[in-house]
Amino acid sequence: MARLLDSKKDPLEGRARSELMSRVRSSGNKSTELAVEATLCDEGLNGWIKHPTEVPGRPDFYFPAEKVAVFVDGCFWHACPRCDRNTPSTRPEFWSAKIEATRLRDNRIRRKLRGAGFSVIRVWEHEVKDRRWVGRLRIALARRRVSPT
Repeated sequence: MARLLDSKKDPLEGRARSELMSRVRSSGNKSTELAVEATLCDEGLNGWIKHPTEVPGRPDFYFPAEKVAVFVDGCFWHACPRCDRNTPSTRPEFWSAKIEATRLRDNRIRRKLRGAGFSVIRVWEHEVKDRRWVGRLRIALARRRVSPT
């Protein structure tokens, strides 16, 4: 058994592991984001842009005519208040700090966008399938539409 455990030992330690992991770049929340995109299409909600660089926080979907930003967030990474997240047992302080920093960044971006006159919709990973978020989005879009005069 000791030999089996030794074979699973990380060959990198400390700074070497940290350096290697710092080079890993996120590829996004592809499956969740694709599910939201498919729902937007199914529901006939169009006029959005994906990941616009000119909007603070680069929302996952942005409706420029209505100034509505939609963020699709994974429950673990963005500290969903509803879901139970298990902090990894290795380096729990690191993971807690990382997730807390993400939560604080999300709040900062939301305040910045709202201060600039945007509506912000957050779609949590656990909400994607039930589609209740679509109702919230429709309300936000309707409130923001300019009626013809």
